[in-house]
This record gives sequence, C-alpha cells and structure tokens, in this order.
Amino acid sequence: MASVVEILGAYGPAWNPEARLAVAGSLGDVQLLDARLVCGRDHLVAAAEHAERAMREHTNVARSLAVEFVVYASGERQIADALAKMGVRDDTTQFAVVVFGGEDPADVLRSLSFTRDHAVLESSPAKLRAFGLTDAELASVPPERAADLVLERVALVDLLK
Repeated sequence: MASVVEILGAYGPAWNPEARLAVAGSLGDVQLLDARLVCGRDHLVAAAEHAERAMREHTNVARSLAVEFVVYASGERQIADALAKMGVRDDTTQFAVVVFGGEDPADVLRSLSFTRDHAVLESSPAKLRAFGLTDAELASVPPERAADLVLERVALVDLLK
C-alpha cells in the first residue's frame, strides 16, 4: 500500500474524461478530480488518510486505493455517486491530481499536459455550496472554518459505509 501521497493542483485543456483517465491510469496509482469541488488541500489529505486506513483495515468499498479515495473525497457512500460528484468531466480545466506511490509528480503533470497551480485547490463559498453544503450548515460555523464542514463529510463516510 502506498504511504507517499502527492497532492497537486493543476490546470489543463478540457478533454475527453475517459481518455484522460486512461492516461492517468497508465502512469501508476494516480487519481484525478474536478478541482471545482475540492475545498482546500486538507480536504484531499483527509480523504487520502481515510482511504489508506480503509484499505489497510479491509473496510474499503472500492477495489483500488484511488477509487476509495474518491469515495472519501466526495463524502458519498456509493462509488457511482462519488465518481459522478468529483470526477472529471468534458469541461473540466482545473484538476486535483493525487499521486499514490512513487511516481514523479512532475512526470505525471507533463504526461497529462497539465500546468501546476495549487490555487485551484483553494476553498471558496461557491465550492462549498457546489460540494453540497447548505446555507444552514455554512451559517453554523465562522466563515474561516467553513471548509471544516467538508472534513466532517469526509469523516462521516466511515459511518455511512
């Protein structure tokens, strides 16, 4: 199991998602997410930690670490729902690139024709709403702690499984 996880923000041209994911898959244990729903680097770090633990403890719902990661990152229980929510689309130009294992992140970005830009991972009120947080949930915490609600959703996946 991978213990090294590299999390990168990047942008690149919109392209066929299946073809892009095939390229990513050929590079090793690499997962791509639509960064329009990523609410900070901590969001992805927490999802990776939960996914690795689930695989280690055999409580995973997915066969691969990369897909288990998407389940946690999405805050959804079902793999199909998780992929529909966080997966790349035809119009995705902002990406979260997660490299599990020893692949060189620079090589991964180059192979995918991506340019590194960690700003695409930053949280915003629009991203929090797109992720599925309600106005009532957002009003329950100070604005500077709103991204913590996403971390709560990541952690709740364990209870939903």
